[in-house]
Amino acid sequence: MKINIEESSGYSEVEITIKCASIDENLERLISGIRLFNSSISGKKDGSVYFLKPEEVLYFDTVDERVFIYTSDGVYETNLKLYELEERFSGTSILRIGKSMILNLLKIDHISPLLNGRIQAVLVNGEKVIISRQYVPGFKNKLGL
Repeated sequence: MKINIEESSGYSEVEITIKCASIDENLERLISGIRLFNSSISGKKDGSVYFLKPEEVLYFDTVDERVFIYTSDGVYETNLKLYELEERFSGTSILRIGKSMILNLLKIDHISPLLNGRIQAVLVNGEKVIISRQYVPGFKNKLGL
């Protein structure tokens, strides 16, 4: 891989151009990381508002019409809806895996198939989540399976 950097006061913003023969899994992860780099998401916990980096997020889950952000440090509540989160993180490693859940694929330790075409993902913290049948094709495609 070759990296070229042009620095000039004439540029008003950072622009990244990637030239490649084809996009492989490693390049997909790099692109996802770049897209997530400057974003943050706010979450409430114990009366305080925290600004979380997307790479800290294990998954988002809906319980009783409230959306929660799960990280290795705790659980936070957000005012955003799942579809808003899905739109915000489109094209990144954050992907919907069920009607009420969005998962950060970079936080998966390993996966295994279940009955009825579902998949179980074990996260880096040992927690287990289920990828529902409807979302398995998109999940497999994103992982390159």
